[in-house]
Amino acid sequence: MTLTVCIPVYNQDVTVLVYALIKQTKLARGFANIVVLDDHSESAFHKINSALSKDVSYIRLQSNIGRSKIRNKFLEYTDADYLLFIDCDSTIIDDTYIPCYQKYLDQHKPSVVVGSSVYQNEQPSRQYKLRWTYGSKVESESYDKRRRNSNTTFKTNNFIISKECFHKVSFNEELSGYGHEDTLFGYELNKNNIDIKQLNNPVLNGKLDTNEEFILKTEEGLFNLLKVWRITGFDTHLLEKVRVLKYYCKYKDSIFLKGLYLLLRRPCRYLLINGWSSIVLFNFYKLGFLIQLNSRKG
Repeated sequence: MTLTVCIPVYNQDVTVLVYALIKQTKLARGFANIVVLDDHSESAFHKINSALSKDVSYIRLQSNIGRSKIRNKFLEYTDADYLLFIDCDSTIIDDTYIPCYQKYLDQHKPSVVVGSSVYQNEQPSRQYKLRWTYGSKVESESYDKRRRNSNTTFKTNNFIISKECFHKVSFNEELSGYGHEDTLFGYELNKNNIDIKQLNNPVLNGKLDTNEEFILKTEEGLFNLLKVWRITGFDTHLLEKVRVLKYYCKYKDSIFLKGLYLLLRRPCRYLLINGWSSIVLFNFYKLGFLIQLNSRKG
């Protein structure tokens, strides 16, 4: 049983993450190796990360290909039985992280297993509060909740997939930009009746976006969400996994909500950017943004 740790990187210093993993893979006695694919980062980051090439496989792509394509590309650089995907801004928080996966794979031989991710316990400064609040309260579900809830939205940070399964279900390269490639990937796994196992083996989301960065990424992700909705053939099964899409389908033709959003969009955005991290307000902003996209399309 062998494993390749796959780290797609773009404009991020990954040396701390990689060296933490190297320490554990050396103790795993040939079980795991590490591949870093750089999605044509800026020269400053390439200079920092290229020093890793003496210890791991480090490849810098000649052009930026995006979040879906780069994950699929890892198949070109591994012959391992399993691939472990970790986001480049993650932090390893357990000295038994790799051994935990090794033991689980040896015993269960799953097609897909999710280790999940968590956010820091300490509340950050106001300018980072929205990302931290949403990540902590909405995205970071406990191990017990993940096991009980089969409708958990799939996240691509810290999961393992067998090479055989990855050849069958890959990331959809129609999606470009930021957001919801993981939603579509999870949908495809479910559509192909691939069992997604859950394991209590998280990493820390080490880098917080500012409130404004997070809102911009969310808006970009909502464009992608409508594309995902189209790619799936408007499959209603997706609505049970993505709540904002479910409410969008219910209220997308509401003149009242469209008008309310247009009236409140700027003050809502102002409050969110300035650290008022209300999940209710943020969800309203997302729903209104989607409804506005629908009206533009019309």
